[in-house]
Amino acid sequence: MNKYPVKDELKKIVEWPNSDFKGLMAYVLTLWEYADCGYWTRVGRKYNISTGGWSGNEEIIGAMRENIMFWAMCWYQSRRGGHYIFHVN
Repeated sequence: MNKYPVKDELKKIVEWPNSDFKGLMAYVLTLWEYADCGYWTRVGRKYNISTGGWSGNEEIIGAMRENIMFWAMCWYQSRRGGHYIFHVN
């Protein structure tokens, strides 16, 4: 069963402090559907995440994008099909 992210969870992502982007990614992982099916991998500071076409994951990406500093500093690449790469220090 998919747990759709609620407004407070998305708001927390948008307002996450700029000093803890690793913590933000750890939090997002707890919300990410299908992370255990290969839609979330991490090698060092590089995160490869895919929405899997699920609208809840797309909502999370939208909240991450609204965190302007995170997106400006950590977003590396987006590809068609809902695949994103982030480099997080």
